[in-house]
Amino acid sequence: MRIGTLIALAVAILAAAAFVPSAVLAQGCAMCKTALDGPVDPLTEAFNVSSLFLMATPYTVVGTIGAWLYIASRRRPRQVDHDDATPEVQ
Repeated sequence: MRIGTLIALAVAILAAAAFVPSAVLAQGCAMCKTALDGPVDPLTEAFNVSSLFLMATPYTVVGTIGAWLYIASRRRPRQVDHDDATPEVQ
């Protein structure tokens, strides 16, 4: 077999293994289950708040970069084509 065929076969096997669900992967973290199962106490509340911060951070970073790019593009001076501009001196 050729090298290209072997590489394609390896990529196909890795892709199939990555998308096959596994019961072990779906169990989740034991700490999450332990921390959230009890009565509402400061530890549970702190865990919930920290989870919100972890989820919000990527959105905040991407949103900030997107807003910065939008504002920077709006502030850029635009070229205006004037038909009534002064004629060039030759």
